[in-house]
Amino acid sequence: MALGVLGLSEAAPRLILSAVGGALVDRYNRLRLVILIQFFTAVPIFIFIALYFADVLQFWHILALQVVTSVVRSVNPSASQSLLRELVPEEALMSAVALFTIEFNFARIVGPSVGGVLILWLGVGGCFVIYGITLIAAGLGMLFIDLPPEEMGKGEENLLREVKEGFQYILQAPVILSSIAAAYILSIFVGTYQRFLPVFAKEILNVGPEGLGILMAAPGLGAVASMLWVATAGEQWRRETMLWVTTALTPLFLMLFCLSRHFWLSVALLALVGGGQIAFRTVSRVIIQIDVPHALLGRVMSVFVMDQGMRSLGSLVMGIFASFFGADVGLALTSAVSLCLTSTLFYYLLRPKRNNVASL
Repeated sequence: MALGVLGLSEAAPRLILSAVGGALVDRYNRLRLVILIQFFTAVPIFIFIALYFADVLQFWHILALQVVTSVVRSVNPSASQSLLRELVPEEALMSAVALFTIEFNFARIVGPSVGGVLILWLGVGGCFVIYGITLIAAGLGMLFIDLPPEEMGKGEENLLREVKEGFQYILQAPVILSSIAAAYILSIFVGTYQRFLPVFAKEILNVGPEGLGILMAAPGLGAVASMLWVATAGEQWRRETMLWVTTALTPLFLMLFCLSRHFWLSVALLALVGGGQIAFRTVSRVIIQIDVPHALLGRVMSVFVMDQGMRSLGSLVMGIFASFFGADVGLALTSAVSLCLTSTLFYYLLRPKRNNVASL
């Protein structure tokens, strides 16, 4: 229960404040915001360290510090990803977003493993000291980034009005709306499938912990391999087509995985699932980076990254299906729902655009 409450205190502020954070990103200098986020995030971390080594740390301290950290970092995803557009030329944007995505997922895989070792060597307090130092070092390192001066947003306008402008733009841009809606659908009906892999390893594929480790690693390997395809296809395919293909193949491969009873075939299918997921997010981010006006980029990106908050709902939805129908049938059904919803979404949102282009 304590871990669940802690997870909620971490996710809720980011989900609630993400859109407001996007408006701040469009209003102020993005590089300065990212730098300030590093420094301000270090403050609750060092408070935690002081309480920990003073041996007075209590659970409510952790909750309060987590809420503060999440409020500060609610601006970070949209600010850092919007900054990519200013750091690299447009022709290199696909590669930059792909590298950003690989780095992020690599850190999510390697970080906990390294942390587990460091806890044994340095203890919990030592790990947090390293975390605080790296935040300060990251902020100091970014001070040396030199960008051309940019025109600041309209600071005198109402913040809520600016948030509303972002949503209005999304609703009037079919490709952007398709990208964001598909991200939400995939997060709810497909995104948390890895949490159920222990069930497949134990009850369906009958493999031990070593087999589970291979299953867990397969999506990451597929993600790295998919970046090669994205880089190649990006030169030959329309981005809208790539978006449609990746949102269709990801749940389709997961359905095939649920039907598989051969271990290595299941590993290969999981690699394709992971590759499809990362390819979709890369293509979506590139579409947003290129198509959205610079003045609205932070707000649109903040709405897009809210799909990560949808994963909590996704865990509940997929867990209910798995409980009623079993893990294999349940996840196959959620994948089928995802495939139907995204196909319908793209058919109705993107078809008019294609017809207009054909008539011209």
